[in-house]
Formats: sequence, C-alpha cells, structure tokens
Amino acid sequence: MMTSFSLLRLMKDRRGNFGMMTALLLPLSIGVGGMAIDLTNVMQQKADLQAMADAATLAAAAKLSTTDAMTEEEAEALATEYMVGQKLQELEQQGLTEEQLAAAKAELLGSTSAEATITSTGGSSKAFEVTMNTTYAIELNPLTQMLGFKTVPISISSTANSAREGNALSMYLVLDRSGSMAWDTTTVDPVTPTKTVTGWHKCGWYDCWGTYETTNYVTKIAALKTAASVMFTELLKASAPDVTSVSLQQEEAKKLIRVGAVSYTHETQKEQKPAWGTTKAAEYVEALPSVPTGGTDATGALDVALTAFKSSNDTEATQHKAKGNDNFGRFIVLMTDGEMTGYSSSWNQTIDNKVRAQCQTAKDDDITVFTVAFMAPDRGKSLLKACASGDENYYESDNMTDLVKAFGDIGRKAAKTAVRLTN
Repeated sequence: MMTSFSLLRLMKDRRGNFGMMTALLLPLSIGVGGMAIDLTNVMQQKADLQAMADAATLAAAAKLSTTDAMTEEEAEALATEYMVGQKLQELEQQGLTEEQLAAAKAELLGSTSAEATITSTGGSSKAFEVTMNTTYAIELNPLTQMLGFKTVPISISSTANSAREGNALSMYLVLDRSGSMAWDTTTVDPVTPTKTVTGWHKCGWYDCWGTYETTNYVTKIAALKTAASVMFTELLKASAPDVTSVSLQQEEAKKLIRVGAVSYTHETQKEQKPAWGTTKAAEYVEALPSVPTGGTDATGALDVALTAFKSSNDTEATQHKAKGNDNFGRFIVLMTDGEMTGYSSSWNQTIDNKVRAQCQTAKDDDITVFTVAFMAPDRGKSLLKACASGDENYYESDNMTDLVKAFGDIGRKAAKTAVRLTN
C-alpha cells in the first residue's frame, strides 16, 4: 500500500519539469540566436557578392565595346576572372590559408557562369551584353550549426549592356582649381624650358639674393588645360570620324554632344551650363586662373552636375530629343590633385564621405562617372577610385603625359560607348 502511494506521488510531482524543458530547449534557443546573427551576415555577403558581379559584367561589357578584336569567349573569361579575383582578394584579407583559398577558387569557378553576346545593330554599330550567374556557400556560425545547418547557399545574377556607335552624350566636367593646382609638374615646358626668377640661390659655396635661371616646369593647371583640350578633340573626332575640318566637326558635334563644366576650390565656382558642341566648355577650362588659390571641396560642384543630369530633370532629354537623339549617355568627369580639405590644410572626412555618397547617387541613376587623380595623395586616390563607375573609369596620373592620355581615353570611351547595368 505504501509503495503504491509513493509511486502515485512521484507521478504527480512537477518540480523537475523546468529543468527538463530547459535541457531540451536550450540547444534550440541557442541555434535560433545564431540564425539571427547569420541572417545579417548572409544579407551583407549577398550584397557584396552582387556588387562584385556587377563590377565584373560592367568591366567585361566596357572592354567589349572598346576593343575591336575581343571575342565573346574572351569577354566571358574576363568577367569570370574579374569576379573570382575580387572574391579571393576579400577572402585573403580575412586570413584564409593558401589551401583554403585554392578550395574557394575551385568552388567559385565551378559555380560561376558568364555569357557574352555581340549583336550588330546596323552599319558599324554593335551592342554588347554580358550576363553572370554565381552561387556561393556561406559558412554559418557554430551556434546555428547546432541545428544541423553548416552552410547556406546564396545566388546572384548580373547583366550589363554596352554599345559602340558614336553615341549622343551629355558630359559635365567637375574640375579642381584649388591652390595646389598652381604647383609644378615634373614636365619641362617644351616651349620655354627655362625661366628667370628672383630669390635666394647658390652662388658658389654660399647663398645669395638676385635673379637667376632655373628650369621652367609646366604647372598642374596648365597640364589640365592641355589634357582637356585633347579630350575635346577626341569628342569631336568621334562625332564626325570621316571629317578632318575642325569647324565641320563642331557642326556635327552640335547634333550629338553637350558639354558643361564647373570648377571648385573650397567653394563652388560659376559653372558653364551644358551646351551643344565643345566650344563653351573649352573656353571655360582655358579661362581657369593660371595661379589658382583656395582649398578643396567638390561637393558643391558635384551638386551642380548631378542636378543637371539626374534622370528626373528632363532638360537634357528634351535637348537631345530635339536633335533626334532618342538615347544618349550621361557622364561626369571628376578630377582632383588632392584630398577633400575644405578651407584648411587637413583632410575632412565629412566632405570625403559626402563626395562618395554623391558619386553613388550618380551611379545609381545610371550616370557614368570617370575620375582622374592627378598627382594626388592616397586619400584623394581612394576617394576617386570609389567614385568611379568601374576600374576602367578610374585614372591615376602622376605626370602631365599620363594626364593627357587619361583625358584622351575618357573622350574616346564616352563618345563611342554607353555602358549600364540592366539587372
């Protein structure tokens, strides 16, 4: 009888339930917490992978439209190599071993496919499309793995289009004319290789005051004017490739090309609004002061260009439509020789961040951004590299020769190609 009573009391006892439930639910609770952490990580990695794929398809599409001999297979290989290279660089920075990197490369190559298509659109005009699909397995954290999930796959797709046709375009030059632009380059002026100056100089073994001859280097602002002139020439040539007369090229350019210009110090200078042809913009650049002064802040000048070219402003579309241009490219060329300082001698992160945000706004609106870092410090290079629409739209120029080549290349690319994402 006593045994039966004890057994009944034991069956009714609930004092150990909480401990048992905790033991059963604890792994599940920990796993759910791990999933919350992983969700944020997965979304971020997917966004990063999408950006890498977009950069890869844009680079391949741009290369197709600027390289006559490039085949579809070569473009596909370029896009894949570009994509895989970016991801491996990221993984290397995370500290993966050589063996782990090799395994990751094999996985990426096996799960990434690219397809390029070249289509004739009449005459010598061609259209190009590059599509990429890739899948990547993201390792989950140990907490989530308690639920039995080791990895989660993410998949992305990217498509970029380009065209080669001597297309209609609107371009805005955003040019640095701060005090450092008055400094010398390393290029000797070929017309006047020496100059007479007054100041302290070596007189044998001691210093003396007076006039003396010294090497005459081209200043940065003079180099910029020369480089811009070369770019304008390339734009004119592309507008009328079979015409040698500059005046006739200008007439043809007035049917296809609109160019504006704005310069900046720590303040935004008066702009030249976009006008048909290159004459007005060329006059604006040539009129920049030979001895510029001031600090560096591109935000106001970029606002001018963005306001003029944003898709919600139909001014440029109306102007082109009146000339029979149903489609046209929009381009901003941002150039600096320094870093964003405002009216000071120190880098200003707030200004730098705003410029980056403005560039992203332009790119999100399908405006192609070219950037040129001219004898610029590292922070200036970093900013302009981030601002450019792609690696092929970013130029580092350490001397006048490189600057002229950069602006000439920009002119050829802008006049002959239009590249955009169509995801």
